[in-house]
Amino acid sequence: MPQVSKYPLDRYLKNQIFRQFWVSISQLHTADDVSSFLSDLLSDTEEIMLAKRFTIAVLILRGKRPVEISGILHVSYSTIRSVASWLKNAKPRTRTMLLKITKTDSWQKVMDVLDAVLDELPPRYGTNWSRAGKEKWQRALERASRQSLR
Repeated sequence: MPQVSKYPLDRYLKNQIFRQFWVSISQLHTADDVSSFLSDLLSDTEEIMLAKRFTIAVLILRGKRPVEISGILHVSYSTIRSVASWLKNAKPRTRTMLLKITKTDSWQKVMDVLDAVLDELPPRYGTNWSRAGKEKWQRALERASRQSLR
């Protein structure tokens, strides 16, 4: 687990460091530049962790249940709970940005893949298998029609 020094930074220095860090990231204009920069800066585990948390946030905004999110991304319920808490307390600008991102065509394709993975998971114990099968079939038809329209 990453550790931060127990000696706090001067407030002015801390603000300057963060300001310069965010300005530097904002100057990266293409996805390849950002990917290259963050891949060098973060460890593999940190990259996966951030990507999963971001995806959890998107899935929560899209109305997926924690059971479904856990089955798709193989994350714990406490992780889902912490991301849901973060979303609940997020600034309005952050929520707006996430909602805007989730409506892009590339995220729609990702959501179709995630839904396909979700359909491969067996229903939970106590589920009405007949109804679950019909819902799975309906989702597959909707996905196929969306893909044919693209």
